[in-house]
Amino acid sequence: MRSIALAFFLLIQTATRACDVCGTAGNSQGLGILPQFYKHFVGLQYQYRSFSSTHPSVFEWMQPESSKEYYQTMQIWGKANIGSKWQVFGFLPYQYNKQVTSTKSTQYQGIGDVSTVIMATLLRTPDTSAGLKHILIAGGGIKAPTAHRNDNAGTGNAMNLQTGSGSWDFVANVNYTIRSNNAGINTEAQYVITTANNNYKYGNRLSAGIAGFYWHKWGNWVLQPQLGIRLDYALHDYDNYSQKWLDRGTGGYIGLSNAGLQFFYKRIGLQCNYALPVWQQYAKGNVRATHRFDSGLLYFF
Repeated sequence: MRSIALAFFLLIQTATRACDVCGTAGNSQGLGILPQFYKHFVGLQYQYRSFSSTHPSVFEWMQPESSKEYYQTMQIWGKANIGSKWQVFGFLPYQYNKQVTSTKSTQYQGIGDVSTVIMATLLRTPDTSAGLKHILIAGGGIKAPTAHRNDNAGTGNAMNLQTGSGSWDFVANVNYTIRSNNAGINTEAQYVITTANNNYKYGNRLSAGIAGFYWHKWGNWVLQPQLGIRLDYALHDYDNYSQKWLDRGTGGYIGLSNAGLQFFYKRIGLQCNYALPVWQQYAKGNVRATHRFDSGLLYFF
């Protein structure tokens, strides 16, 4: 009886696990191209991601289950300048995560994990300078486990459908922009160090991207299209971090091509970005990302 119960528990765990770069653990706060760098701003941002997953069965005679995962985030974020060198960014997300299988639909929604990032300006060429203009900022921050979680394994709910990771995580960011006249290139890298949550630990993550942009202004109007690529990479999770039990069904990487548009009028800014996977390998190939979309509204002051 004990063996049957153990096998049934393993079956539930295997059938419902999603990849650790899909949902809660995969959330990162990239800064991208920062318009009107010297101003404060507050904004509202919407993010959408979707995945198609196959959940292998423990028993060979059982067919694997497939599912679709949808992750939506609506967040308030902003930036405050402290003097001419420091910037403080804050993020307050609301999550709506949903998994659909052939037999059921599971969803979680609510306030996510809040985070803050402090960046220092290491290099900035005055706008009045001739030739190439550079902006280099770097810093770090912290994500707090403010979201409500249900970690009861008996519910059969995937770890990454939760609205938060349940852990204190630490992030390091570097962002560099070089511009000549109306054209430029932005590069960014972010590394997230995770901590254990109730002995479960999501893998550390690296995200990096490069984008070219063109800046056109007429009067009070500014239009800025951009094209780029991005790479996200996540290490394996730990089922039991104290015992260092590695979950080899997690972890992976994805390369994305993306196109975006930023539009500004006086104090108001609009942003949108669409990304498609170019190559990927998630959870031993059992998870496939489809596309990403984000849009936002900014107010500068």
